[in-house]
Amino acid sequence: MLHSQINPHFLYNTLDTIVWMTEFEEKERVISITKALAKFFQLSLSGGNEFTTIQNEIEHVKQYLFIQKERYGEKLSYSIDYNPALNDVKIPKILLQPIVENAIYHGIRESDENGEITIRLEKDHKDILFFIQDNGIGFDTTKLNAINKMKTAKLGGIGISNVNKRIKLYYGESYGISIQSIIGKGTKVMIRIKTLKSDSI
Repeated sequence: MLHSQINPHFLYNTLDTIVWMTEFEEKERVISITKALAKFFQLSLSGGNEFTTIQNEIEHVKQYLFIQKERYGEKLSYSIDYNPALNDVKIPKILLQPIVENAIYHGIRESDENGEITIRLEKDHKDILFFIQDNGIGFDTTKLNAINKMKTAKLGGIGISNVNKRIKLYYGESYGISIQSIIGKGTKVMIRIKTLKSDSI
């Protein structure tokens, strides 16, 4: 059920963007963003499978970021850095997009400065580490557990706390999401998961 949720805000805003692009007769941009939206939902649903590959997960968040870049223009930039040798590693799907969504809506959009999101992957022995960092407004993590603070980030879709719960369900309590944030500087999220063999999924 979590996997099948469609964020109505994201969908509405994207369709609204397509409408005004059409009104300005920006045919190529309309085609590009429509294709990205279709690919995004194709990868989101993925036949109801619980797991996907890192390659597909990266492609999923790329399509999301491309669409948001079309909406926000110079306000948003992003980069993704990882070793393609990890492409075939199996992971639970839709781990990255909720974090990125939170960075845009609760960090970058509220800032007066242009926003930047960086996504990086590392291999740590048998674990995979995902780092998602933004230069948004940040928040005070000492006043409230950071993951609980970010529960409101679901915006009608899959919340960050749910992502954390899914990871712990699959891998155990030592895995999941950790968050560092500095007010006025931005937020850094780390996701730790365990590499699983294909035959164990």
